[in-house]
Amino acid sequence: MKNKAFIFDWSGTLSDSFHLFCKVCDLMFTGFGVKTISQAEIRSSFNNPYMKFWNKYLPELTKEQQDILYSKYIHQVGEADVYKNSKEIISYLYDHGYEIFVISSDWNSKLLPEIEKSGFSELITKVIGETHEKQDAIISLINDFSLDKEQTFYVGDTSGDVEAGKFAGVKTIGAAWGFQDRDKLAQAKPDFLMDDIIEIKNIII
Repeated sequence: MKNKAFIFDWSGTLSDSFHLFCKVCDLMFTGFGVKTISQAEIRSSFNNPYMKFWNKYLPELTKEQQDILYSKYIHQVGEADVYKNSKEIISYLYDHGYEIFVISSDWNSKLLPEIEKSGFSELITKVIGETHEKQDAIISLINDFSLDKEQTFYVGDTSGDVEAGKFAGVKTIGAAWGFQDRDKLAQAKPDFLMDDIIEIKNIII
C-alpha cells in the first residue's frame, strides 16, 4: 500500500523568514558593490533554483561563492519563527495519516535548529536540506517512502517550487503567504493557490 504525504518547503512556507532573507540580500549586494533592491522587487524576482535569483543581479556569482557567503550571512541576521497556524496544520495532517517531509535549500546548520524549535519536529518523517534541485529530492522521497503521487502534495512559495512538484508528478500548492509575489506564483498554475496555510484543511477529506 502506498502512503499519502505532504512535502513542505521551509523558508517562506513554514518559516516566516522573508525579513531575514532581505537582510542577507542587502549584505550580499553591498559586498559586491551592487545597489540593494526593495522588498517588493525581491518578492517579484525571487525563485528556485535560487541561483536564478542571485545571477539576475550578480551574474558572475558562482554557486560555490553563493554557498559560502549565504551560509555566513544567514547566521548573522537573526532567527525566524514559524508562521501562525503552521503547527496546527502539521498536527492536523499527521492526525489524518499523512507522512510529513521538509525539503529546503537552507543550510542544515540553520534549518535543523529551526525545525527543532518549531514544536512539530517529532511529526516530520524526514528533512532534506541544502537542496538546489528540489524535483530530485521530491522524486527520491516518492521512491524511498512508496508515496502515492495522487495523494502527495508539495507546498512551496515560488514558481520554481510549483514547477519542481509538477515535474515530480505530485499535486502542488502555491503558498502565496511566502517569498514570491502572488501574481507571479499564480502564473506557474499550481493545483491550489492559498493565501494562508490554514486553507490546507479545505482540501483534506
